Amino acid sequence: LNVNDALSYLDAVKSRFPSGSTTYNRFLGIMRDFKTHVIDTPGVIERVIQLFEGHTDLIHGFNTFLPVGYFVKVSDGGFIVYTPQGVVRSVSS
Repeated sequence: LNVNDALSYLDAVKSRFPSGSTTYNRFLGIMRDFKTHVIDTPGVIERVIQLFEGHTDLIHGFNTFLPVGYFVKVSDGGFIVYTPQGVVRSVSS
């Protein structure tokens, strides 16, 4: 995780959803749960996709925070989630 990329992403989230807004606070809660292992990587991906519905740039940018081997790709009508095991999962927005 590159610190500059992470900070740029957080700035993008904050500019779209101002600090203190429900969406921004929910995002921070999701990140806190992910960091403390309350939710796993597939869980954080699903929550971020739901939270940022309609904001595909933010969903794609979230790849910055994912462990090596995980990647979310924007596709027609949803998202494709790649895992280190090669599992591909489709998630609708």
